[in-house]
Amino acid sequence: MNKTLILALALFLPACSAGPDYQTPQNSFFDGWFSSAADISSQDSINVKWWEVFQDPLLTKYIEQSAQNNKDVEIALANIKKARAQRRESTGALLPSVGSDAQATRSKSSSAGSSSTNSGQIRNVYDAGFDASWELDLFGGTRRGVEAADARIGAAVASYQDVMLTTFAEVARTYYEARGSQKRIAITQQNADLLKQTYELIEKRVSVGEASQFDLTRARGEYQSTLARLPNLQADMETSVFSLSVLLGLPPEALLEEMKDVQPLPTPPDIVPVGLRSDILRRRPDIRIAERELAASSADIGVETAELFPKFFITGDIGTQARLFSDLFTAAAGFWSLGSVMQWSVFEGGAIQARIDSAKAENEAALKTYEKTVLEALGDVETALTRYGREIETRQRLQESVASRREAVSLAQQLLDVGESDYLDVLDAQRELTSGEDSLVVSETATVTKLIALYTALGGGWEAVNP
Repeated sequence: MNKTLILALALFLPACSAGPDYQTPQNSFFDGWFSSAADISSQDSINVKWWEVFQDPLLTKYIEQSAQNNKDVEIALANIKKARAQRRESTGALLPSVGSDAQATRSKSSSAGSSSTNSGQIRNVYDAGFDASWELDLFGGTRRGVEAADARIGAAVASYQDVMLTTFAEVARTYYEARGSQKRIAITQQNADLLKQTYELIEKRVSVGEASQFDLTRARGEYQSTLARLPNLQADMETSVFSLSVLLGLPPEALLEEMKDVQPLPTPPDIVPVGLRSDILRRRPDIRIAERELAASSADIGVETAELFPKFFITGDIGTQARLFSDLFTAAAGFWSLGSVMQWSVFEGGAIQARIDSAKAENEAALKTYEKTVLEALGDVETALTRYGREIETRQRLQESVASRREAVSLAQQLLDVGESDYLDVLDAQRELTSGEDSLVVSETATVTKLIALYTALGGGWEAVNP
């Protein structure tokens, strides 16, 4: 093809790109939340560093450490680097490809059956030069490839943000599960000590005939049953600390010493800012991942569609050639050439169209994945709001129950002191109190972890650190 025609095409068709132009999906839904726990939430913007609401410096320290040392975070950062390198590779296809070569040959021509005066002579040839080839991306296939690479960088960054979000939530959840186990251990040990005192008191009264052997056996059983709960509670606490250490990129035992002191569980806020429904489209990394994958799949259609059209190249080379090495760099030894090439896959048995159809199907699937991700995100928040609100109600009722059971223990002891009750009533009251206090700690822990789940569903926290 004439070089002038190719250059004209390069000038007049630079904006021509095969395939569809990407359009960001539009979402329209009510901005309020429907959860029955809406009375504990507000539409104010959530706090980016949501863990600060717990006012726990050690938790803040651990979250900051996880942002730097967590292995999943480091893997996600490596994936961003990979995506950016792939983008540079795609961009390189828009530029000319330049190569160089140098060679020296020594040859002898055949003298058998030849009448040439040069037959049988030995010749040396030296040459050196550069060659170049430039594909004119007239139909935008390469540009669509760069567009897809840009979208995949965005998906990799969003994946990193998603890992950060999940990691921060796991650190906070595991931290407070450890604190909850510590509190349960303390309460169980305290109740075991009280039951031991009761058992010893009954033992003394049995010796003087003021209590029965049945009372003593019952008291000893309650004491031993309470003690039996301690090993598993201790295992739960240590397991949580091991998991927490690993989340921070440390050996499992690294935090045992630092976490040995019992700390109180935080009191969640009365009102939790949750923002608007539309906010999660911006905040949730998983939605951003799905949207960027959709954009990449749209660009992939253009990459495949461009294969239907011819490809145009400008080629050339320049160099020197001589029989004597000393002449290789003289003006007379120079040569150059400039040309144009067209390549067109006219027939491939429908393979190109099949690849286009495959890319379109992937794009359709990516769109449905995006829509599904949005719906699941909305469901996550509604569910987290409901569970958190209901757990607050449970905790409040358990607090009232524990207060009543403490009063029952006191009354049972008073009746025993004046001879109007027996030890079984006291033991029953103490057992019920132990059970109630343990249930309350479980609910207090669940209230905190369900609040963390709500913050996770809202997509907050990753903004604190960016790659």
